[in-house]
Amino acid sequence: MLVPPPLGPYDVAVKIMPVTDPARSTDPFVSTQPRPRQVRSRSSISSSPSKGRQLLLSAFLPIDIPHGDSPCPRTTVPYMTPRVAADYGNQAAEAGLPRDLYSLFGMEVCDYDKLFHHSGSSSSNRNTRPVKKYPVVLFTPGLQESRLLYGAGARSLASRGYVVITTDHPLEASFVEFPDGTFVQGRNLSSDDDSVKEMIVNVRTADLSFVIDQLHESTLMESLLGPHLSRSLDLEKIIVYGHSLGGAAAASLARADKRVLGGIDLDGQIVEPVRSLGVDKPFLLAGRQNHSAEDGTWNQFWPNLRGPRVEMAINGTAHASFTDRPLLVSALHLPEQALKGLEGLIGSLPGRCVESIVNDVLVGFFDYTLYRKDGGLRSLLKKYAPNVSFPRINL
Repeated sequence: MLVPPPLGPYDVAVKIMPVTDPARSTDPFVSTQPRPRQVRSRSSISSSPSKGRQLLLSAFLPIDIPHGDSPCPRTTVPYMTPRVAADYGNQAAEAGLPRDLYSLFGMEVCDYDKLFHHSGSSSSNRNTRPVKKYPVVLFTPGLQESRLLYGAGARSLASRGYVVITTDHPLEASFVEFPDGTFVQGRNLSSDDDSVKEMIVNVRTADLSFVIDQLHESTLMESLLGPHLSRSLDLEKIIVYGHSLGGAAAASLARADKRVLGGIDLDGQIVEPVRSLGVDKPFLLAGRQNHSAEDGTWNQFWPNLRGPRVEMAINGTAHASFTDRPLLVSALHLPEQALKGLEGLIGSLPGRCVESIVNDVLVGFFDYTLYRKDGGLRSLLKKYAPNVSFPRINL
């Protein structure tokens, strides 16, 4: 089965990018308990201090096909790697969904290597043309989640004209599976311990700042993305967003790194110290209806947002609505009764509707942050009424 196609006008290519920070510990959670779960394969990555901190990124890149050029040839990539899909399959089975849910799907993307090396005369000059540059958006997932659970949303956002970089945070995520078949299994980190969550956000902030460092390394980017795509990143325009605890990491990075122009928290609790220290840049809190009434951290964070700030509620969503789960479930065409039973997990809105709203929310906020255009964000009230509201807004 194919994940439904992206919403925007651009074709999208995907590149997998492993990067290593030699200056940091392989295991930044070494002081936490309990110890990592026993790995189950001889091909697993051990905690070797000499390797440094290893990260795994997916880069979703918009491809501009000039009029008259050959169309982008398509290829299908697995939605998830096998080990990650099996891990999420256990969760799916617990919710009454097929255990092989995440291995059922593939994603259709642009085969850029084939496009670039096409023998047609118009394609042969592609490397000499001026390269169109796109803003760069970093994404960090929910607590112990895989970046792969958000791949369809990232692809859809890239199809609107943004380079989207999703990041796995090894030893926190349940599994991170590298292209060579090696993998890292996560620690049993407590989701109820505030000090653990604060430590995780600190680790992620360092991870994401290192990712930005790497994006500025032109030789490395050319080796990972190729000579053409590596020049399509507009590194003067970087924004970060995250889901769940990733939203707190987005706030932390926006505060800590001057290269980041603004941030978005999708339905996530804000932890200390950024909750008290605040952010001076544009910041959006977007989540399920009544989030701020159920999560006191948003009310504590709001007065410490000293730049343009927005709180948005998306009615009919639940916490997992901001993952790809609603889109995948919608593609299964389950009976109405089965969908009703899943509303506590993924909300009541159809997956394609959630994808459209979240994409428009992100793009509207990016347009404001980068170009101070607020029309797209404000137009969502009318476009998606009654599913979108602004409990608080100060632009």
